[in-house]
Amino acid sequence: MNWRKTRRTRRGVTSSVLTGPKTRPAVEVPALPGRRVLITGATGFIGSYVADRLVRGGSQVRLVVRRPDRAEALRAAGAEVLLGDLTDPPTLQGCCGGIEIVIHCGAWLGTPYKREVAYAVNVTGTTALAEEALRAGVQRFVHVSSVAVYGPVPSGVVTETSPPWKGVHLYGDSKIEGEDALAAISSRGLPTVITRPGIVYGPRSRGATIQVVRLINRGWPAMVEGGYGYSRPIFVENLVDALVLCAVKPVTREAFTLIDTNMRWRDYLQYYGRMVGKSPLSVPYPVAWLLAVADETRAFLTRRQPRIWRRALGYAMSQAVYSTEHARRILGWTPRYTMDQAMEITKTWLIENGYLTVRRDARSSA
Repeated sequence: MNWRKTRRTRRGVTSSVLTGPKTRPAVEVPALPGRRVLITGATGFIGSYVADRLVRGGSQVRLVVRRPDRAEALRAAGAEVLLGDLTDPPTLQGCCGGIEIVIHCGAWLGTPYKREVAYAVNVTGTTALAEEALRAGVQRFVHVSSVAVYGPVPSGVVTETSPPWKGVHLYGDSKIEGEDALAAISSRGLPTVITRPGIVYGPRSRGATIQVVRLINRGWPAMVEGGYGYSRPIFVENLVDALVLCAVKPVTREAFTLIDTNMRWRDYLQYYGRMVGKSPLSVPYPVAWLLAVADETRAFLTRRQPRIWRRALGYAMSQAVYSTEHARRILGWTPRYTMDQAMEITKTWLIENGYLTVRRDARSSA
Protein backbone atom coordinates (compact mmCIF):
# COMPACT_ATOMS: atom_id res chain seq x y z
CA MET A 1 0.00 0.00 0.00
CA ASN A 2 1.26 3.43 -0.88
CA TRP A 3 1.20 6.48 1.32
CA ARG A 4 0.21 9.96 0.33
CA LYS A 5 2.53 12.87 0.85
CA THR A 6 0.34 15.95 0.86
CA ARG A 7 1.35 19.36 -0.36
CA ARG A 8 -0.53 22.22 1.24
CA THR A 9 -1.96 25.14 -0.68
CA ARG A 10 -4.08 28.09 0.39
CA ARG A 11 -7.19 26.00 -0.16
CA GLY A 12 -5.98 22.97 1.76
CA VAL A 13 -5.23 19.52 0.36
CA THR A 14 -5.16 19.85 -3.40
CA SER A 15 -2.21 17.85 -4.63
CA SER A 16 -0.40 14.75 -3.55
CA VAL A 17 2.14 12.18 -4.57
CA LEU A 18 2.20 8.53 -3.59
CA THR A 19 5.13 7.43 -1.52
CA GLY A 20 6.00 4.16 0.16
CA PRO A 21 5.90 3.75 3.95
CA LYS A 22 9.11 3.01 5.79
CA THR A 23 7.32 0.28 7.72
CA ARG A 24 5.03 -1.94 5.71
CA PRO A 25 2.98 -4.76 7.29
CA ALA A 26 3.18 -8.10 5.54
CA VAL A 27 -0.60 -8.54 5.27
CA GLU A 28 -2.61 -6.27 3.00
CA VAL A 29 -6.34 -5.82 3.36
CA PRO A 30 -7.99 -5.92 -0.08
CA ALA A 31 -9.99 -3.00 -1.34
CA LEU A 32 -13.21 -3.52 -3.27
CA PRO A 33 -12.07 -4.10 -6.88
CA GLY A 34 -14.83 -3.70 -9.41
CA ARG A 35 -17.47 -2.77 -6.82
CA ARG A 36 -19.58 0.34 -7.27
CA VAL A 37 -19.06 2.43 -4.14
CA LEU A 38 -20.40 5.83 -3.08
CA ILE A 39 -18.39 7.76 -0.48
CA THR A 40 -19.36 10.90 1.41
CA GLY A 41 -16.84 13.12 3.17
CA ALA A 42 -14.14 12.34 0.61
CA THR A 43 -12.58 15.79 0.91
CA GLY A 44 -12.20 15.28 4.67
CA PHE A 45 -9.70 13.25 6.65
CA ILE A 46 -11.21 9.76 6.93
CA GLY A 47 -13.19 9.93 3.70
CA SER A 48 -10.15 10.89 1.65
CA TYR A 49 -8.31 7.80 2.88
CA VAL A 50 -11.26 5.57 2.01
CA ALA A 51 -11.57 7.12 -1.43
CA ASP A 52 -7.86 6.85 -2.12
CA ARG A 53 -7.78 3.19 -1.07
CA LEU A 54 -10.75 2.23 -3.20
CA VAL A 55 -9.79 4.23 -6.30
CA ARG A 56 -6.34 2.68 -6.29
CA GLY A 57 -7.84 -0.74 -5.61
CA GLY A 58 -9.98 -0.70 -8.74
CA SER A 59 -13.39 0.20 -7.35
CA GLN A 60 -15.85 2.26 -9.37
CA VAL A 61 -15.99 5.17 -6.94
CA ARG A 62 -18.58 7.93 -6.80
CA LEU A 63 -17.97 10.87 -4.48
CA VAL A 64 -20.70 13.17 -3.16
CA VAL A 65 -19.03 16.43 -2.13
CA ARG A 66 -19.97 20.05 -1.44
CA ARG A 67 -16.79 21.39 -3.06
CA PRO A 68 -15.98 19.44 -6.24
CA ASP A 69 -12.85 21.56 -6.75
CA ARG A 70 -11.35 19.92 -3.65
CA ALA A 71 -11.79 16.46 -5.17
CA GLU A 72 -9.93 17.12 -8.41
CA ALA A 73 -7.05 14.77 -7.54
CA LEU A 74 -9.49 11.92 -6.97
CA ARG A 75 -11.42 12.78 -10.12
CA ALA A 76 -8.16 12.68 -12.07
CA ALA A 77 -7.45 9.26 -10.56
CA GLY A 78 -10.76 7.93 -11.87
CA ALA A 79 -13.47 8.80 -9.34
CA GLU A 80 -16.83 10.18 -10.38
CA VAL A 81 -17.56 13.43 -8.51
CA LEU A 82 -21.10 14.62 -7.82
CA LEU A 83 -22.17 17.86 -6.21
CA GLY A 84 -24.21 17.13 -3.09
CA ASP A 85 -24.75 18.60 0.36
CA LEU A 86 -25.94 16.64 3.40
CA THR A 87 -27.61 19.80 4.70
CA ASP A 88 -29.66 20.05 1.50
CA PRO A 89 -31.38 16.66 0.94
CA PRO A 90 -32.76 17.49 -2.54
CA THR A 91 -29.15 17.62 -3.80
CA LEU A 92 -28.79 13.94 -2.86
CA GLN A 93 -31.66 12.73 -5.02
CA GLY A 94 -30.55 9.92 -7.30
CA CYS A 95 -27.00 9.86 -5.97
CA CYS A 96 -27.14 6.14 -5.13
CA GLY A 97 -28.37 4.96 -8.52
CA GLY A 98 -26.36 1.92 -9.64
CA ILE A 99 -24.39 1.85 -6.37
CA GLU A 100 -23.72 -1.38 -4.45
CA ILE A 101 -22.03 0.00 -1.32
CA VAL A 102 -22.26 3.32 0.51
CA ILE A 103 -19.54 4.36 2.96
CA HIS A 104 -20.84 7.39 4.80
CA CYS A 105 -17.90 9.35 6.23
CA GLY A 106 -19.39 12.84 5.90
CA ALA A 107 -20.14 14.46 9.24
CA TRP A 108 -20.38 17.69 11.22
CA LEU A 109 -17.30 17.88 13.43
CA GLY A 110 -17.87 21.17 15.23
CA THR A 111 -17.85 24.03 12.74
CA PRO A 112 -19.95 26.11 12.66
CA TYR A 113 -20.84 25.39 16.27
CA LYS A 114 -24.62 25.47 15.91
CA ARG A 115 -27.10 22.79 16.89
CA GLU A 116 -29.14 23.24 13.74
CA VAL A 117 -26.09 22.62 11.55
CA ALA A 118 -24.92 19.61 13.58
CA TYR A 119 -28.31 17.96 13.29
CA ALA A 120 -28.76 18.96 9.66
CA VAL A 121 -25.61 17.02 8.76
CA ASN A 122 -25.39 14.16 11.28
CA VAL A 123 -29.10 13.39 11.54
CA THR A 124 -31.12 14.83 8.66
CA GLY A 125 -28.34 14.36 6.12
CA THR A 126 -27.66 10.78 7.23
CA THR A 127 -31.39 10.04 7.03
CA ALA A 128 -31.71 11.50 3.53
CA LEU A 129 -28.69 9.57 2.25
CA ALA A 130 -29.96 6.31 3.78
CA GLU A 131 -33.38 6.84 2.20
CA GLU A 132 -31.69 7.28 -1.19
CA ALA A 133 -29.70 4.11 -0.59
CA LEU A 134 -32.86 2.18 0.33
CA ARG A 135 -34.66 3.37 -2.81
CA ALA A 136 -31.69 2.42 -4.98
CA GLY A 137 -31.38 -1.09 -3.52
CA VAL A 138 -27.89 -0.55 -2.09
CA GLN A 139 -26.44 -3.81 -0.77
CA ARG A 140 -24.53 -2.34 2.18
CA PHE A 141 -24.58 1.01 3.99
CA VAL A 142 -21.51 1.52 6.19
CA HIS A 143 -21.89 4.43 8.58
CA VAL A 144 -19.00 6.11 10.41
CA SER A 145 -20.27 7.14 13.85
CA SER A 146 -18.05 7.57 16.94
CA VAL A 147 -17.24 6.22 20.40
CA ALA A 148 -18.60 9.60 21.53
CA VAL A 149 -22.02 7.91 21.64
CA TYR A 150 -20.91 6.05 24.78
CA GLY A 151 -20.02 9.24 26.64
CA PRO A 152 -17.28 9.58 29.30
CA VAL A 153 -17.85 6.22 30.98
CA PRO A 154 -15.81 6.37 34.22
CA SER A 155 -14.97 2.66 34.60
CA GLY A 156 -15.85 -0.89 33.60
CA VAL A 157 -15.96 -2.45 30.14
CA VAL A 158 -17.67 -0.68 27.23
CA THR A 159 -19.15 -2.84 24.46
CA GLU A 160 -21.50 -2.24 21.56
CA THR A 161 -24.44 -2.99 23.86
CA SER A 162 -23.49 -0.23 26.32
CA PRO A 163 -26.21 2.44 26.44
CA PRO A 164 -25.68 5.76 24.65
CA TRP A 165 -24.99 8.75 26.88
CA LYS A 166 -26.73 11.93 25.83
CA GLY A 167 -26.12 15.44 27.08
CA VAL A 168 -22.31 15.46 27.13
CA HIS A 169 -21.71 17.49 23.97
CA LEU A 170 -23.40 18.37 20.73
CA TYR A 171 -21.29 16.07 18.55
CA GLY A 172 -22.09 12.97 20.58
CA ASP A 173 -25.79 13.81 20.79
CA SER A 174 -26.05 14.28 17.03
CA LYS A 175 -24.23 11.01 16.39
CA ILE A 176 -26.61 9.15 18.72
CA GLU A 177 -29.64 10.51 16.90
CA GLY A 178 -28.02 9.78 13.54
CA GLU A 179 -27.61 6.15 14.57
CA ASP A 180 -31.23 6.01 15.73
CA ALA A 181 -32.45 7.39 12.42
CA LEU A 182 -30.34 4.88 10.50
CA ALA A 183 -31.66 2.00 12.62
CA ALA A 184 -35.22 2.95 11.69
CA ILE A 185 -34.39 2.84 7.98
CA SER A 186 -32.46 -0.38 8.44
CA SER A 187 -35.60 -1.99 9.87
CA ARG A 188 -37.28 -1.28 6.52
CA GLY A 189 -34.70 -3.29 4.61
CA LEU A 190 -31.49 -1.29 4.21
CA PRO A 191 -28.49 -3.49 5.12
CA THR A 192 -26.54 -1.24 7.50
CA VAL A 193 -23.36 -1.48 9.55
CA ILE A 194 -22.41 1.18 12.10
CA THR A 195 -18.79 1.78 13.07
CA ARG A 196 -17.72 3.66 16.19
CA PRO A 197 -14.06 4.64 15.87
CA GLY A 198 -12.05 6.22 18.66
CA ILE A 199 -9.57 9.08 18.19
CA VAL A 200 -8.55 8.77 14.53
CA TYR A 201 -4.97 9.92 14.03
CA GLY A 202 -2.32 9.83 11.35
CA PRO A 203 -1.09 11.89 8.39
CA ARG A 204 -3.47 14.76 7.55
CA SER A 205 -5.37 14.55 10.85
CA ARG A 206 -5.82 18.06 12.20
CA GLY A 207 -7.52 17.41 15.53
CA ALA A 208 -5.71 14.28 16.63
CA THR A 209 -2.26 14.94 15.14
CA ILE A 210 -1.43 18.43 13.86
CA GLN A 211 -3.13 20.34 16.69
CA VAL A 212 -1.69 18.00 19.32
CA VAL A 213 1.84 18.62 18.05
CA ARG A 214 1.23 22.37 18.14
CA LEU A 215 -0.24 22.17 21.64
CA ILE A 216 2.76 20.32 23.06
CA ASN A 217 5.27 22.41 21.13
CA ARG A 218 3.78 25.63 22.53
CA GLY A 219 3.94 24.31 26.07
CA TRP A 220 0.19 24.32 26.64
CA PRO A 221 -1.50 21.71 28.87
CA ALA A 222 -2.41 18.57 26.96
CA MET A 223 -3.68 16.23 29.69
CA VAL A 224 -5.38 16.18 33.09
CA GLU A 225 -4.14 14.73 36.38
CA GLY A 226 -1.03 13.19 34.88
CA GLY A 227 -2.79 11.55 31.93
CA TYR A 228 -3.73 8.36 33.79
CA GLY A 229 -7.11 8.10 32.07
CA TYR A 230 -7.45 6.07 28.91
CA SER A 231 -7.40 7.41 25.37
CA ARG A 232 -8.72 5.19 22.59
CA PRO A 233 -6.71 5.91 19.42
CA ILE A 234 -7.01 4.25 16.04
CA PHE A 235 -4.65 4.80 13.12
CA VAL A 236 -6.54 5.96 10.05
CA GLU A 237 -5.36 3.10 7.83
CA ASN A 238 -6.45 0.56 10.45
CA LEU A 239 -9.87 2.21 10.41
CA VAL A 240 -10.07 2.01 6.61
CA ASP A 241 -9.30 -1.70 6.86
CA ALA A 242 -12.29 -2.12 9.17
CA LEU A 243 -14.58 -0.11 6.89
CA VAL A 244 -13.64 -2.31 3.93
CA LEU A 245 -14.37 -5.42 5.99
CA CYS A 246 -17.75 -3.99 6.98
CA ALA A 247 -18.52 -3.65 3.28
CA VAL A 248 -17.58 -7.22 2.31
CA LYS A 249 -18.38 -9.39 5.32
CA PRO A 250 -21.88 -10.92 5.49
CA VAL A 251 -23.01 -8.74 8.39
CA THR A 252 -25.85 -6.29 8.74
CA ARG A 253 -27.58 -4.34 11.52
CA GLU A 254 -24.38 -4.56 13.57
CA ALA A 255 -22.29 -1.94 15.35
CA PHE A 256 -18.55 -2.16 15.91
CA THR A 257 -16.30 -0.31 18.35
CA LEU A 258 -12.98 0.34 16.60
CA ILE A 259 -9.83 1.33 18.48
CA ASP A 260 -6.26 0.12 18.25
CA THR A 261 -5.77 -0.04 22.00
CA ASN A 262 -6.79 1.33 25.38
CA MET A 263 -3.77 3.53 26.11
CA ARG A 264 -3.25 6.01 28.90
CA TRP A 265 -3.26 9.60 27.71
CA ARG A 266 0.26 10.17 29.01
CA ASP A 267 1.60 7.29 26.88
CA TYR A 268 -0.32 8.37 23.77
CA LEU A 269 0.78 12.02 24.07
CA GLN A 270 4.37 11.04 24.77
CA TYR A 271 4.63 9.78 21.19
CA TYR A 272 4.07 13.35 20.02
CA GLY A 273 6.19 14.72 22.86
CA ARG A 274 9.16 12.72 21.66
CA MET A 275 8.63 14.04 18.15
CA VAL A 276 8.94 17.67 19.28
CA GLY A 277 11.41 17.04 22.09
CA LYS A 278 9.07 18.22 24.87
CA SER A 279 7.08 16.43 27.53
CA PRO A 280 3.31 16.99 27.38
CA LEU A 281 2.13 19.17 30.24
CA SER A 282 -0.59 18.16 32.67
CA VAL A 283 -2.91 20.24 34.86
CA PRO A 284 -4.86 19.29 38.00
CA TYR A 285 -8.55 18.61 37.53
CA PRO A 286 -9.70 21.83 39.28
CA VAL A 287 -7.54 23.90 36.93
CA ALA A 288 -8.89 22.01 33.92
CA TRP A 289 -12.44 22.70 35.15
CA LEU A 290 -11.75 26.44 35.35
CA LEU A 291 -10.17 26.42 31.92
CA ALA A 292 -13.29 24.67 30.59
CA VAL A 293 -15.53 27.35 32.08
CA ALA A 294 -13.47 30.03 30.39
CA ASP A 295 -13.45 28.24 27.05
CA GLU A 296 -17.18 27.54 27.14
CA THR A 297 -17.73 31.26 27.70
CA ARG A 298 -15.49 32.11 24.75
CA ALA A 299 -17.34 29.59 22.60
CA PHE A 300 -20.73 31.03 23.56
CA LEU A 301 -19.67 34.55 22.69
CA THR A 302 -17.98 33.64 19.41
CA ARG A 303 -20.34 30.82 18.34
CA ARG A 304 -17.33 28.57 17.91
CA GLN A 305 -16.80 25.07 19.25
CA PRO A 306 -15.32 24.85 22.76
CA ARG A 307 -11.92 23.23 22.87
CA ILE A 308 -12.71 21.81 26.30
CA TRP A 309 -16.02 21.19 28.09
CA ARG A 310 -16.66 20.59 31.77
CA ARG A 311 -18.92 17.65 30.96
CA ALA A 312 -16.32 16.18 28.62
CA LEU A 313 -13.50 16.24 31.18
CA GLY A 314 -14.63 12.75 32.08
CA TYR A 315 -13.02 11.53 28.86
CA ALA A 316 -9.64 12.61 30.20
CA MET A 317 -10.24 10.80 33.49
CA SER A 318 -12.04 7.68 32.26
CA GLN A 319 -10.66 4.31 33.33
CA ALA A 320 -13.15 2.34 31.23
CA VAL A 321 -11.82 -0.30 28.83
CA TYR A 322 -13.39 -0.30 25.36
CA SER A 323 -13.69 -3.79 23.91
CA THR A 324 -13.12 -4.54 20.22
CA GLU A 325 -13.82 -8.24 20.60
CA HIS A 326 -16.98 -7.96 18.52
CA ALA A 327 -15.05 -6.56 15.54
CA ARG A 328 -12.34 -9.16 15.94
CA ARG A 329 -14.83 -12.03 16.10
CA ILE A 330 -17.34 -10.94 13.44
CA LEU A 331 -15.15 -8.99 11.01
CA GLY A 332 -11.83 -10.72 11.65
CA TRP A 333 -10.36 -7.24 12.17
CA THR A 334 -7.20 -6.51 14.09
CA PRO A 335 -5.02 -3.39 13.79
CA ARG A 336 -2.64 -3.98 10.90
CA TYR A 337 -0.24 -1.24 11.96
CA THR A 338 1.18 -1.17 15.46
CA MET A 339 1.30 2.09 17.38
CA ASP A 340 5.06 2.36 16.82
CA GLN A 341 4.71 1.82 13.08
CA ALA A 342 1.81 4.23 12.76
CA MET A 343 3.51 6.98 14.74
CA GLU A 344 6.71 6.64 12.72
CA ILE A 345 4.71 7.09 9.52
CA THR A 346 2.88 10.04 11.07
CA LYS A 347 6.12 11.65 12.20
CA THR A 348 7.61 11.35 8.71
CA TRP A 349 4.54 13.04 7.21
CA LEU A 350 4.63 15.85 9.77
CA ILE A 351 8.27 16.56 8.93
CA GLU A 352 7.75 16.40 5.15
CA ASN A 353 4.81 18.78 5.32
CA GLY A 354 6.43 21.37 7.56
CA TYR A 355 4.45 20.75 10.74
CA LEU A 356 7.40 19.39 12.65
CA THR A 357 11.03 20.37 12.85
CA VAL A 358 12.96 17.56 14.49
CA ARG A 359 15.50 18.67 17.03
CA ARG A 360 18.71 16.81 17.48
CA ASP A 361 17.67 15.36 20.85
CA ALA A 362 14.22 14.40 19.51
CA ARG A 363 15.81 12.67 16.51
CA SER A 364 17.92 10.49 18.74
CA SER A 365 15.11 9.55 21.15
CA ALA A 366 12.13 9.08 18.81
